[in-house]
Amino acid sequence: MVMKDIIQIKIQSGNGGEGIIAFDNRRKADGGNGGKGGDVYIEGSTNYFDLSHLEKNSFLKAEDGFRGEKNKRNGKNGKDLTIFVPLVTKIFNEDGSEIVKILNKGDRVKILTGGEGGLGNFQLRGEGWDGKLSRKRAQKGEEKRLKLELNLRADAIFLGLPNAGKSSLINGLTNAKYKVASYEFTTLDPQLAIMGRFVLMDLPGLIEGTYKGKGLGTKFLKHTKYSRLLVHCISLENENILNVYKQMRNEFEKISKELAYLPEFIVFTKADILSLDELEEKKKVLSKDFKDFVLVSSFRNEDLKVLGDELEKRLSSAS
Repeated sequence: MVMKDIIQIKIQSGNGGEGIIAFDNRRKADGGNGGKGGDVYIEGSTNYFDLSHLEKNSFLKAEDGFRGEKNKRNGKNGKDLTIFVPLVTKIFNEDGSEIVKILNKGDRVKILTGGEGGLGNFQLRGEGWDGKLSRKRAQKGEEKRLKLELNLRADAIFLGLPNAGKSSLINGLTNAKYKVASYEFTTLDPQLAIMGRFVLMDLPGLIEGTYKGKGLGTKFLKHTKYSRLLVHCISLENENILNVYKQMRNEFEKISKELAYLPEFIVFTKADILSLDELEEKKKVLSKDFKDFVLVSSFRNEDLKVLGDELEKRLSSAS
């Protein structure tokens, strides 16, 4: 399923219920007031990772207030409508002006107010005989078209060349079930997964020229804005690892200064292609050019534990 990170919806608050004209058996006014229409709220939720749940419900309406009843009984208020959105979602008016940004779980903002209920003739009885025969009409609800734009929030983002083993690592760290294959661009959309109290994001692979729109382009890199750690994945299958690293660092710089300035943690993947002796030798060679790294295989539980512990330590210190 294609991730939906931009969507347009139309919303409407509830209409007020009508008050009524009614009389008791002594011909005294006893018509009740109408109920208020429901309001429309938008609330942040961690139960959604994109906006696709709203795609088939592009018109959303709160409940109307109920009409008044005899015996001075007022109509019930209409139920409020709450639209749940993932974090971080920006809400825009039709003209492009920003209304609000939903940053945290439970952030709740009223967007539209329901119409007031009409008055029945019991409420107007003090205005003389004419008042007993009249009522004040209910108000209509408000209506608005909105654009919702999602910027995913993750604590750590996993980036690297296509087929660098990012998805396999996240699957191993979190028991997620993302598609893994031995061809480029397996990850077509950002993928989120939970590791303890932290959120990890697997982004589509980068290639040289990504900043120009090559490969899958940069459209998903807006989702890096709220991240605190860049996990740079490099496969040990590469013959010249230092060149690959420099190529990707150059790409990061051209894509976004904010991305390039994120704290970086280098993870050399696919360590299972080497024997234990070869791994020790590889560490010595890599130590000449890199000071802060780990070598892992997504097939070794002990490697995944080391990586998971290291990520938790770094993210906890960055909180």
